[in-house]
Amino acid sequence: MDDVWRKTIVRFRGFRLFEDWDTGLDSHAVDTFFMFDQAAIWVASLHSAAAAAIDLPTGGLTTAQWEALRALTFRMIEQLDAIRLLFLHDLPTPSMQIARSISEDVDMALAFVSRPKLAKRFVECTTIEEAQDFWRRHIAGGRAFKAVSERLYRAGLEFDQDGAYAAWRQQVKSILGTAVHTSFTDARKSGLKPVAGQFSETGDCLYFVTLRLQEMCAYSHVLNAEFGQDLAAVHNAAMPDANDCIGRLTPLISEVTVDQLRRMLAVGELEALHS
Repeated sequence: MDDVWRKTIVRFRGFRLFEDWDTGLDSHAVDTFFMFDQAAIWVASLHSAAAAAIDLPTGGLTTAQWEALRALTFRMIEQLDAIRLLFLHDLPTPSMQIARSISEDVDMALAFVSRPKLAKRFVECTTIEEAQDFWRRHIAGGRAFKAVSERLYRAGLEFDQDGAYAAWRQQVKSILGTAVHTSFTDARKSGLKPVAGQFSETGDCLYFVTLRLQEMCAYSHVLNAEFGQDLAAVHNAAMPDANDCIGRLTPLISEVTVDQLRRMLAVGELEALHS
């Protein structure tokens, strides 16, 4: 995986090593940072896989779905590049702004995986006005999250929109919103402590983004079984740049990413996060 890291994270324009940090006996900050890198690698590999999947002769997902995912993951890579650098420089307010945007993009990506017609509408937007109208009709106000959660429930996941997770998620979005819309209220006094300290800390933003990307990876495979089949097809396809195509490794990277989510659940971190 070191080679994959060099071909993804090291190529970030704002790349910088996590070094000279005195964390004492608590390695949580370093662990979170490395888990974030792993989740970002998955997004980068998915972007490469989406580009390759578009040209496959047959596939489970439609061409529009893969085109939508390729465009969306390109935007997400830039956002992840930025939030990683903001974390290293401890700039919480812009981190919160980007974290909120990434969370919305995760919901959009999952909606594209599960709804071919929605992806088609997205790629058919050719003007700014059409793109804004698409956002208002299908994404804004939690519409994408609602549609995704309903499909996850149908797939057998107990995903209660009125439960503790949904309430926690809405609370986080409200806190992140204080960084997007300037007001007299200080987000540092919000009282939400998902891991350690206030949510306005850059480490908490990084943790939240990592969790959302891990969910994106896991839920994509649950929402559409053909998603994994297409990734396997990319892995097995003969491509001229096969030796440098990170997309070919997406199935393996997906396994690692989902396994990290399982470990977080196993050690009870998410339970503490949502309480």
